[in-house]
Amino acid sequence: MKFGIGFPTCREGTAYPVPYVRPEDFSGIAQRAEELGYYALWGNDHLTTPAAIRATQSAPPNFYEPLITFASLAAVTRRIRFMLGVVVLPEREIILLAKQLATLDQLSRGRLLLGVGIGSYREEFEAVHPELKGANRGRMMEEGIAAVRTLFSERRASFSGRYVNFEDVELAPKPYQQPFPILLNAHADIALERVGATGDGWIVAGLPVDRTAEARHIVDAAARNAGRDPGSIPLHYQVWLSFGTDRQSAFQKLQRSQHWRRTLALRPDVGEEDQLERFVAGNLVGSPEDVIQQIRSLQRQTRVDHLGVVMLGETTRELLEDMQLFAREVIPAFPGTR
Repeated sequence: MKFGIGFPTCREGTAYPVPYVRPEDFSGIAQRAEELGYYALWGNDHLTTPAAIRATQSAPPNFYEPLITFASLAAVTRRIRFMLGVVVLPEREIILLAKQLATLDQLSRGRLLLGVGIGSYREEFEAVHPELKGANRGRMMEEGIAAVRTLFSERRASFSGRYVNFEDVELAPKPYQQPFPILLNAHADIALERVGATGDGWIVAGLPVDRTAEARHIVDAAARNAGRDPGSIPLHYQVWLSFGTDRQSAFQKLQRSQHWRRTLALRPDVGEEDQLERFVAGNLVGSPEDVIQQIRSLQRQTRVDHLGVVMLGETTRELLEDMQLFAREVIPAFPGTR
């Protein structure tokens, strides 16, 4: 198992308060993560502010586009990977996205990890593409994945779909990684079957451990039905972590966080105790020793290959402190995982 760290590309208003990070902080966070031995930086993707975030903030969050942000970090790091976890594929123009991905993979010499998904907020998609209200985002993602693979594998590429169309496009350079892996975000059964049939990897975020274990069976079965080895499909699992000296202080930190305010705003019909139970079921909370035991249980039940940890807190200084604590106290409990 490898360990990644949540990087604040679009995490103001989602995990962190507004304001949280400044552009001049990015290189220091990335370089420190590399020094501490983390495998990847996990960046997320938003083009506009979802309603649940607007309801909890008086000012708009600063969303830094992840591809451009990571491009700025490729020259100041040497080893750490850049995890796009995830790009909201239905919101993107496919040829431009493919060009950006190939360029960044070349600039980083193959350190790019591409995760794609339909996005958590349909309202965000419809704000960006009002002409596509009612569109099937799953179908859009399937076409987008197939189109990107065509652009990356053929010298002169054409594609004809319901949502994606282009003719005789010659895209160069191709990515540094050949073939270029595409990781699929999936929670629902139909999306899990897509992972097993066509995905180069599988991403989940905060899904309860027992549900993730059930979902693994669906992915594995779909892979076998497609004539693929289920063991060739790694699981990249994103979790939110609230660190404390003990469980009580960790829960208090969680309930002070912007992540918690957003969670309550998203589901006002769900009581706070139920929300806490849901958080614990798929995330990490407590002292370093508590967290070690939680990760061991997660690893045992789900065969996770890469754990992306989003540290909850109020400042980037706190983020750096928690990154160091996790690297010093937690990662050594999993030898051979860096």
